[in-house]
Amino acid sequence: MKMMRYNHSMEAVGLARLGVLLSGNRVGDMRAAYARYLVEERKDPQGREIAALRMQPHVAQFLATGAPGWEAVRIACDYLEKLDGGDAKGLDGEPLWISLDETRLHATVKPSKVIAVGRNYAEHLKEVGVKIDMAVPSAWIKASSTIIGPTRDIEKPSFVTEMDYETELAIVIGKRCKNVPESRAYDVIAGYTVMNDVSAREIARIERKEGNQLLGKMFDGFAPMGPWLVTRDEVPDPMNLRIKTRVNGEVRQNGNTSDMIWPIPKLIAYLSQMTLEPGDVISTGTPSGVAAGRKPDQPSWFLQPGDVLESEVEGVGTMRNKIIEDSAKDRSWAW
Repeated sequence: MKMMRYNHSMEAVGLARLGVLLSGNRVGDMRAAYARYLVEERKDPQGREIAALRMQPHVAQFLATGAPGWEAVRIACDYLEKLDGGDAKGLDGEPLWISLDETRLHATVKPSKVIAVGRNYAEHLKEVGVKIDMAVPSAWIKASSTIIGPTRDIEKPSFVTEMDYETELAIVIGKRCKNVPESRAYDVIAGYTVMNDVSAREIARIERKEGNQLLGKMFDGFAPMGPWLVTRDEVPDPMNLRIKTRVNGEVRQNGNTSDMIWPIPKLIAYLSQMTLEPGDVISTGTPSGVAAGRKPDQPSWFLQPGDVLESEVEGVGTMRNKIIEDSAKDRSWAW
């Protein structure tokens, strides 16, 4: 199942809702479909209210409903697939599905936290000249203000000269959990999405001289995420997925999750020492091919306004974000 937060491209963003990709590249409105099913098929006069509770508009909220929410989605999907006609309507006359081409897709989730993992591919460590023996995974928190949707433009701060890309497989946690052993790691995963851990390399170098890492990974828009949540059952082997980055159509990264130093079960066992909430995201690191790994005599691969960044994980999806000029007029800090 591919679950998303979306709205019609002609609607206001505030009308975004929970959807699922159906056959024929249609996106089904889960709340509206479930409400019609309950009222018309089950003759439940409270169908609208129940659907609103089970089909929360944000994926993280939906995940928090647990098993009743998943059962409601299954019923709604089956109901939509059985309906005849291309213009099926909900109880209030709203379309029960629209073409994927007509949608605006939003970031997969609004999590309580995004945990970004670094230094998780040996070839990536080599290309950036990092030599380190790791007793634990390298990880940090990215703020929610970094998260944008899979087709949104990414603003390059005017003072950043080394804006880099890092396409990553991202795990979406499905239930509240803590101290999860490796043997049960996959039980707490709702599914997978794509994230790009965009970085300002020269800012990160300044901060690391102070033993710090913050803004180099934290500027607004530095975590595009999407295009949807692919449920765990549709990704039988997440430790064998191809990861690709293209810039203006040129392949820059071409790796595989099988090359992770810290595989998914170990990451969850380590990171779940703090409580993980439904919708929390763990971005699992990036393979080689980043701009920072280029040699001095090679053409620069750092991102520039006008570049089109495509981030792809096999079996999960592809994002397409354009890099644009910074819109900020005032600065609070002189770099």
